[in-house]
Amino acid sequence: MKETVLIIGAGPAGTASAMNLLKAGFQPVIIEAETFPRYHIGESLTTECVDALGRLDLVEKLSKLKAPQKKGVRIFSKHPKNSFYVGAGDAWQVERATFDGMMLETAVERGAEHFQGKVRKLTHDENQWNLEIELPDGKITADSARFVIDASGQHRFSERQGIFGPLKEGEYSRQIAIFSQYESVTNKPEDAFDTLILYRAEHEWVWMIPLSETRTSVGLVLTVDEFKRQKLPLEEFLDARLGSFTAPVIERIGSARRVEKVRAISNYSYQIDDYVHEGLFCVGDSHGFIDPIFSFGVEFAVVEAEYAAKAIQACAESPKPKWNEHARRYVDITTSAQGVIRDMLAYFWAHPWGFANMAHVRHKGEFLELFAGRIYEIKDGAGLKKMRASIR
Repeated sequence: MKETVLIIGAGPAGTASAMNLLKAGFQPVIIEAETFPRYHIGESLTTECVDALGRLDLVEKLSKLKAPQKKGVRIFSKHPKNSFYVGAGDAWQVERATFDGMMLETAVERGAEHFQGKVRKLTHDENQWNLEIELPDGKITADSARFVIDASGQHRFSERQGIFGPLKEGEYSRQIAIFSQYESVTNKPEDAFDTLILYRAEHEWVWMIPLSETRTSVGLVLTVDEFKRQKLPLEEFLDARLGSFTAPVIERIGSARRVEKVRAISNYSYQIDDYVHEGLFCVGDSHGFIDPIFSFGVEFAVVEAEYAAKAIQACAESPKPKWNEHARRYVDITTSAQGVIRDMLAYFWAHPWGFANMAHVRHKGEFLELFAGRIYEIKDGAGLKKMRASIR
């Protein structure tokens, strides 16, 4: 009989975990509070993310989404001609509602169990984790297993239960992202279907991510204090700010039409240093989230799911005193990878044109690999060492 692994959350971290666990011979059970399809921000994949999905035999299903192909990221200052491009290999821009639905559907097709319910309580005794779950009809049920994956995303279920902590706010924890989707954004030939990052001042920027030939995700990031000072509703604030931002933004957004409600996320940068305990593994945003300028969120979820499944398999095949060794390896590898992106982001904000020089001239090959998401189990290259030396 296959051993059950309980998974809290049916986003990419949860479903990728389930598919990897199925390959390893486990029976994953996914518990999700929301009904799919659901709206979710974060539509840009990296090459390494696509490769990880390929290792799950998902390339054909991805291709059926007919998502625009992304080759890299173009970064603009406030002047129209001041921009630089960073290649990121071959990847896709995806609409998360569709992508997440495909991932969940595929996990269930392959044998994962899935039911709707909200986990209310998580406790541990000597041998297993015990979950108290509220079903949609209000009834309470329970389940238990030796291994649990917390893929609850920014809800951070385990941290809120007091199992992990302390939560450390990131450098961008006092920012707010305000965003929606638009049709008829002006697409210049050089834009292709790449991600555009258009910034005006430190920690104040706009993203544009094309989701199809006609629809684009557009978001504004700035400080919470600046937003509060204006005392405007979200819709009015976003329209006014985009219409007066920088020339590259105004050129592209001028004739566009907003076709989705305006949403906001604030205080979204955080990390937890230790996020594994006694067979409980946090995967993806449940233990850390980085400012989304470089679009690594889905990669972190999907690749960490692969490492978590390997760690659970190693634990299941080992006596319990050896579990900490496997857990430590998971934490070390995933923390190191996130550290690469945190340091790249810190260097970008501190030295944007030095960053451009690194990416285009001095360490072009290395930066191409980093932007493609080749950040797991790597040695620091010369460019990364120079970046880190300058921000320490």
